[in-house]
Formats: sequence, structure tokens, C-alpha cells
Amino acid sequence: MVSNKGGYAMEQGRLYTAELSDNSSIYSWLDKQLENEQQHILLFSRQPHKRLLEHIDVTKVESYWLSERITAGALEPSLEKIAHLITSRLHNHHGLIVVEGLEWLVSLHGDDAVLSFIRQIRDDVHKTSWKILFPINCLVFDSVWLARLRREAPNADIFATIKDENIEIHDDNIVLQQEPDEPIKIHNFQETPGEDITLDTRDDGTPKLVMLTRLPLNGFSKSILTRRILQWRRMGLDVSEVEPALSILEEKAAHQLYSSVEEKVRRAVELENHLEAISQSISATELTTARFRIRQLTGLDEIEKWLLEL
Repeated sequence: MVSNKGGYAMEQGRLYTAELSDNSSIYSWLDKQLENEQQHILLFSRQPHKRLLEHIDVTKVESYWLSERITAGALEPSLEKIAHLITSRLHNHHGLIVVEGLEWLVSLHGDDAVLSFIRQIRDDVHKTSWKILFPINCLVFDSVWLARLRREAPNADIFATIKDENIEIHDDNIVLQQEPDEPIKIHNFQETPGEDITLDTRDDGTPKLVMLTRLPLNGFSKSILTRRILQWRRMGLDVSEVEPALSILEEKAAHQLYSSVEEKVRRAVELENHLEAISQSISATELTTARFRIRQLTGLDEIEKWLLEL
């Protein structure tokens, strides 16, 4: 291992911790790792999939929600089940494994059990083509136990990397920048120069829909489209219909498919704005159901008709 200021550079076949006061910061770094399509990423998250959509492209990650709930995509926070899933992947592919919620696992199973789990994983990953990372909040742990943990999984130097890994994509109309601890901001130079559009969330944590700048054919590219799809997903929109455009070689045809979905998205934004304006006059069930259908981009005609009749 090569020591850098603040920690070690990550190497294959080893286990690491990352000191983060806010575990959500790991998603900015993880999003950057997704650019390497050759590595498999396995994520054990404390966030359900619908919340992960706000941060990363979940279609590129094998992710499990550590939860005691029995639901699709959830995994019981059992040390044995987590260890089994990890070891079952170590001799296939190569890549990165991120395990969130170590603090919670300690509260559930105790210091000694979690340390034994860490040691088992350390031995299993040795001489494989995988790296394993545990994001932690050091203030939660007893200093003596933390020192024992670091002997098995030293601190990785990724925090500074997260700060440096802002994403910026340019064409004539759009720059997308993401700061690690801030909502996504789209600088819309075509429609309103210099204005920042922020993807806000409601009190329940669900993202609000935002109208984004149209992407013209001139300057249209697969990388720009990928970022737009990710923006839409982070708003909770089901835009799977546009994904085939990423594999269409003819640029004009790809843009036509994108444009058709873009129109649905813009209509969905307008419908949700109308829905929010009259939210106090409908039931919570009706509001939730309508929001869900709007984000699925299905039944927009029925939603529009229903809203007009209210």
C-alpha cells in the first residue's frame, strides 16, 4: 500500500475504511467509479433503491438495501448473509464492494462479532481482484475499538478525491456540475443564462421534478444523453424507454428517440406542478398515486383529465 496524506491509496485484495461524517458523500465518489465499465460494483446501502436513484445510476450497480423490512431489493442486516454475498462474488469478475452502515451493524451485533466479520472478509478478499470499502463515522466508535478496526481495514484516501471529482460536461447549451454535498445543479445557458436549477426534495425525501433545458441535435452525444438520463432518474422518473438510444449508432435516430421521451418528461413536470398546486384539495392517497403514475410516464392523459375535472 502507498500512503498518501490522510490515508492509503486503495489496492486490490484489500479492505479499507473511509472517514466520512456524512455517508451520503460516498455516492459522489461511487458515481465516478461507475465510469469504469470493466469493474463490477456491489453496494450494501442504508438507502432503499428509490432514494439511491437521487445519487447514482442503480442500473450499473448490484445494490442491496440493508433493512429489516421484507421487500424487494432488501437484505436482512445479518453478518452471515452479507459475508456470504461478498464471498460469492470474489471469484467472479473484479471490482469494488462498498458496505455502508457499519455503525448500525455494530449496534445490532456487537463490537466483537463485527470485528470477526471484518477479519473474515479481509482473509477472503486477499489475493483477489476486489477492493472492499467501509464508509464510517469515526465519532460513533470507541477509540480502542476503532484502532482495532483500522488494523484490519486502514483508512483510504478517498475523501479528498471526492472533493476533486466534480462532474462537468459541456456543449453549447448545458453544463452539469455536481458537488459532493450539494444537490445537482444545472447551469442553463440557453434559456436563462447563469440561473442554477436545483433538484430539491420534499419533506418526505422524494425529489421534485424540474424542467431541464432541451438537448438539440447539434452537439448531441452519448455522454450528454447518459447524463440527462441520470438527471431524470435522480428525479425518480422511469425513462427506460430512452435507454435504447444509447446503443443506436445513427445520431439523428438516437436524438429522435430522446426527443420523444423528453416531451413526455416535460409534460410530466407540468402535470406535477398542477398537482402540487391543488394538493391540499385531494387526499394523501390520491396525491401519492398521481405522483407515482406521473413518474412512470404512463397514463399521462388520464392524469391530465382527472386534474382538469377537479
